[in-house]
Amino acid sequence: MKPERDTRSAWIKLRVTPAEKEAIAAKAAAQGQTVTDFIRQRALDYRLRQTPLEKERVRQLARIGANLNQLARWANIHKHRAEALDVLTALVSLENTVRADTPPPPAPEEAPCT
Repeated sequence: MKPERDTRSAWIKLRVTPAEKEAIAAKAAAQGQTVTDFIRQRALDYRLRQTPLEKERVRQLARIGANLNQLARWANIHKHRAEALDVLTALVSLENTVRADTPPPPAPEEAPCT
């Protein structure tokens, strides 16, 4: 027997202007979502799926973590030969890479309807 799931059988009808419809569709497309998922997410305030931008940021954070791990491993293996200047240079290089690769934060969203 399959467990019962909630099925989406109720309708909510919403009238918008053609300009509003285009704006909603554009915002949904920018998030990589369907209009239905986008409206549901905004109305219920929960996350349905990761956006392409979020996936890219997670990938970049994983790369940064791997680089930091490599630096820590190198410093632990070569304690007696580690030059503080070399380690600082590597860290500054990593910081500059992160700043160059990180997209700016998203613009503040419009105030929610009340």
